Amino acid sequence: MPKIRKAAFALPSLITLFAVLCAFVSITFSFTAHGLVGDERITYLFYAAVAIVGSIAFDTFDGKIARLTRTSTKFGMELDSLADAISFGVAPAVLMYAFALHQLKFIGIFACFLYLCGALLRLARFNIELPPEGVQTHFKGIPSPGGAACIISIVMACAEINFVKFTDFELNTLAFITVAVGILMISNVRYKTMKGPKNKADVAYVITGILIFVLGSVFHGPYIGFFLLTSYFVLSGILLTALYNLKRPPRAHRRHRHAGKSASHADDNHTSDSHADDNHTSDNLADDTETATPSAEEDE
Repeated sequence: MPKIRKAAFALPSLITLFAVLCAFVSITFSFTAHGLVGDERITYLFYAAVAIVGSIAFDTFDGKIARLTRTSTKFGMELDSLADAISFGVAPAVLMYAFALHQLKFIGIFACFLYLCGALLRLARFNIELPPEGVQTHFKGIPSPGGAACIISIVMACAEINFVKFTDFELNTLAFITVAVGILMISNVRYKTMKGPKNKADVAYVITGILIFVLGSVFHGPYIGFFLLTSYFVLSGILLTALYNLKRPPRAHRRHRHAGKSASHADDNHTSDSHADDNHTSDNLADDTETATPSAEEDE
């Protein structure tokens, strides 16, 4: 039994290392594709994107297995964070650079670097933030696997339709999208986690995503459907955040309401203090009366 227990503790970390292996394979495929041309180049880039999908799958399973086997450790959490930095930061940035942004030279390098910075900052913020109470219903910013999915969906969709020759406008658009995904990872944009109890809006959100993927897959292929699904995920978070901010009261009103609560709390404290003072005075009067009574008896 102790050996089985030790093996159970090692299993989540082993799965995490498989995620790193997939990311490393993706990076090697990206480097190999950079020196090729034609269909062979597209094939290696496509395999590099598929390898990152493998990293996403292993990253999903390692946490679930750790919770099921009750083998979550501080070591496993640190290892998972380092693995995510490689799988969802370095590998997608290298892939996008090898795919198209190398044509922009310094601008392409800078755009991929900003995406990498967004992924690293996202993971660092996640590590130091206190977990919310109860079930986490929203992510703050795109999770790093979601950011990687946005990048690889572009590569897969272009490979699906053999769209590999880009104009300057299209290259600049790809650079903008890469930077935007990096920024969204460290933003306060709200994204659904689909955890906890579901309401009608959550069900509609899931059904809409499924329909977008199915229709895109039927009419244009599964990788186009995957690209449309990731685009829906990104845009829905932005729209959800905008609606959430519109429903919130203005900041000045929130400050006024907070000040009102503080004043009410202060009045309650003052009233409590007054009651305490009255009780203290009554106690003193009682003490004086008790003191005076024996004196009267002595006089008598």
